[in-house]
Amino acid sequence: MAENQAVSARVKETLDLAARCFEAENSEGYQVLGEQLEELSTLAQDTVREHEDCRSILKKLDSGQPLTPEELNTVKLRMVGDAEYYLKFDDDFDRSKGELKRILEQISQLQSSDLDLEGMMHLEVLCREACCVAKPAAFYLEQKDRVRKFEDATRDGIDSETAKTLAGILRGI
Repeated sequence: MAENQAVSARVKETLDLAARCFEAENSEGYQVLGEQLEELSTLAQDTVREHEDCRSILKKLDSGQPLTPEELNTVKLRMVGDAEYYLKFDDDFDRSKGELKRILEQISQLQSSDLDLEGMMHLEVLCREACCVAKPAAFYLEQKDRVRKFEDATRDGIDSETAKTLAGILRGI
């Protein structure tokens, strides 16, 4: 319970900082906000890692005991829960894909023109924009793949070797 209070207090601090950041609209504020968000993420991860349910599951995995469906769900949450939540709440993939296609069409149009200095500057900006759109799209697909691989690996149960591997991975998360 004390951990949750610490996390709640840190969430409030972060949201207050975000409000000030949005008001000031300067790069330093956004950098500080990014750092605070990373610290909050780490605090949340540490709190989950110390959760009692995870310790008892690790003991079962180490000894080769079968997991209940609830325990397997906890393992799934620890290993790919972040990816599942990202997929559940991210609604930008289709928009990003469409935007990337639009930018690439513009790059294609530049291909047929004489790339003078102005054309090169336009190409540079389009490439930067495309990179900004492609990275989140790639991340989305990576998360989708992580979830699929976990589900494939655990669909037919967990053998003792897989259980030990999962325990090692959970310890490292």
